[in-house]
Amino acid sequence: MAELVGNVKSDTSELVKAYYDRTALKTGKPFAVLEQFAVKSRNIPRNTGDTVEWWKPIPLTVTVAALTYEGTSPAADDLEFQKSTATVETHGKVIAVSEFLGMIAIDPDLSSKVQTLGRHREEYINRMYWEALAKNLYPMRIDASATYETTGAEDGTATETTVVIGDASLSTACSAGGVIVVTSGNNEGMGGYISSYADPAITISTTKPSYALNEACTVGDTFKTANSTGLTSANPLTCAGVSKAIVILMSHSAVPVEGGYYAGILSPFTQYDIRNDSSWINANQYAGSKRLFNNEIGEWGGIRFAMDTKPWRSTAGTMGTYAAAGAVFHTPIFGQECYAGVKINGVQSQLIFHDKTQVADALELYSTAGWKARLACKVLNACWGVQVLSGATSIS
Repeated sequence: MAELVGNVKSDTSELVKAYYDRTALKTGKPFAVLEQFAVKSRNIPRNTGDTVEWWKPIPLTVTVAALTYEGTSPAADDLEFQKSTATVETHGKVIAVSEFLGMIAIDPDLSSKVQTLGRHREEYINRMYWEALAKNLYPMRIDASATYETTGAEDGTATETTVVIGDASLSTACSAGGVIVVTSGNNEGMGGYISSYADPAITISTTKPSYALNEACTVGDTFKTANSTGLTSANPLTCAGVSKAIVILMSHSAVPVEGGYYAGILSPFTQYDIRNDSSWINANQYAGSKRLFNNEIGEWGGIRFAMDTKPWRSTAGTMGTYAAAGAVFHTPIFGQECYAGVKINGVQSQLIFHDKTQVADALELYSTAGWKARLACKVLNACWGVQVLSGATSIS
């Protein structure tokens, strides 16, 4: 008779937990759209705190002029860096499982609950990325409104949380609920969600995922600001608008994501408005020659698009607040290292189960299942990603 080796119950429990982990991941994959494009190279080592910093060199100014004296070196300039930080936080969800007997049998009822948890986890994390993009990326209205969209330059005394423009006529373009991005100077690529505008100052929210600037802007630093007031289904996404986004990315030296292509995220409604263009190529027409992104549906104009069935939608005028039936659609188009997802090394998203003997219930009537994740989502350079603000054709 064969000898019983090891703790069979414990080993079985681990196998069953692995089964549920795979079940959750498989169910959640269609909703994990934005994380695949996030920079993940700066995870925080264990036991070193919960904050990560990126240091990006600020490009040197190009001035063409011959040296004054042959054989004499010019005066040395300082090489300056822009610091960007993010703090990892814990997120999670718990559900009760009635009369769950334990982990030893693969329970079909528990499997369905695990699938629900897996979907919830990926939708939750995806929503975190969406909020970071909606509150920080370079904003571009599809209608190019001169009323609610403007560019300008700093012309007064600013702080890390204000951009001073001194022009009361821009109040509608700079109002609360919009986004500002600095497009030159030491803060280039930084910006955030506008909490208020009172001539002469735009105030930037410091509530994550919006952040204060790295330092105060100086006179002449340029910016772009826009809000979504007035956008409706009569302002659908267009190929011309998408093309303008590419121009902005190129002008700020954004590096394509892969194979010379930028990446973009469409909703079911916005894809309807652009994929009928004759230049659109469905993903199944090139799948044999390229590695497809998760949920990739096609390419157009140098952009490979993925589909997100739970995109960021907002009510006109409040870009930073998610509204499931909002009239405004945010279409991000971006290059490499536009945004990051930060975790702690070796600490993965987890499914956690407590059977009825471990739950503080006197009659042991239920167990619990839940997920836990520690992460932060951070835009690294807002000029390397454009959010096209539009409506979409009404379909019901």
